[in-house]
Amino acid sequence: MKLLTTIQGILLLFASGTLSGQTTESLLGDFAARISKAPAIEAAFIWNETAEGTMILQGNMFYISMDEFFIYCNGEKKWFYNQGIDQWEELPHDKNSADVLENPSAFFSRLNEDFYHPRTPVKKTGTAGKPLWELSLVPHSIEGLFSYVVMTLDAGDMTPLSVRYALSDGSEYTVKLLSFKNVPLRPESFFSPDVSP
Repeated sequence: MKLLTTIQGILLLFASGTLSGQTTESLLGDFAARISKAPAIEAAFIWNETAEGTMILQGNMFYISMDEFFIYCNGEKKWFYNQGIDQWEELPHDKNSADVLENPSAFFSRLNEDFYHPRTPVKKTGTAGKPLWELSLVPHSIEGLFSYVVMTLDAGDMTPLSVRYALSDGSEYTVKLLSFKNVPLRPESFFSPDVSP
């Protein structure tokens, strides 16, 4: 009887996802492949339940608009525009920053490199009854920007639905993704705005 219970327990363990080969690392790999294969990605989001925004990722270039603030980055330089006071500012661009709002390209592409993750992801059911993957990530370095990142993906097409994260200073944030889709390439000039008066 004890042997039968042990075998049933092992079968349950395999049925919960181990046999299917779904690990946090493989799911992040699938997600990263989706981004790298797309000409460009456009996402609509709500940041911390307060500000709606749009983000466009194209290689190492990106654009973010949130309320009256706009950020353009051509991969080398970054510009910040405050529409409320009609002011442009050129900012230093840190290619190594993994902050999702400072450098979303690096954040998404380095999830498998910068974080430790449990081997088995958590499968949940969303509000609409859709199966979801919840991936918990812990940074390798305790001196890094994040103390944790939790990413939720649609189990069907690997579309990200939300990213919850805490910074090392204890502040916590949530980015709810309203859409995340492949879009055609934009000209590189789109990411290098003309800021001349």
